[in-house]
Formats: sequence, C-alpha cells, structure tokens
Amino acid sequence: MGHVLEMPKSKRQQAEEELTAYTAHWLELADAALSATEKAKKSLELARQEQERIRRDIKRRLDNYARAGGGRVKKIG
Repeated sequence: MGHVLEMPKSKRQQAEEELTAYTAHWLELADAALSATEKAKKSLELARQEQERIRRDIKRRLDNYARAGGGRVKKIG
C-alpha cells in the first residue's frame, strides 16, 4: 500500500523539464570549456613571460659582448 499514484505530467511540463535538463547540461559544458580556456590563457601568458625573459637575457649578453669589444665575455647567471 506504500504505492502512491501520481498524475501523468502534461506535455508542457515534460518539455520544460527536458529544457531545464538540456540547459543545465550545456551550462556545465560551457563551464568546462571556459575553465580549459582560462588554463590555456594562463599557459600562454607564462610562455610569453618566459620568452620576454629570454629576449632580455640575449640582449644583455649581446650588449656585454659589444662593450667588451667583441672578445670573450664571462658568463653571468
């Protein structure tokens, strides 16, 4: 006797529930994509910073080389 009778859902109610589930699914996918995009953006920024550090290091070494008259320059760093 623990069985409870339920009224069948209307087509509109079924459609609304399906739309809600569909929307929730796509919002979850969008969050995952955004998270991946943010990680990629952070990785690109770190790579850009490292590239800039290398560029400054090369420029410093070339400047030191030129100041030394083109002779051998002691390695720094």
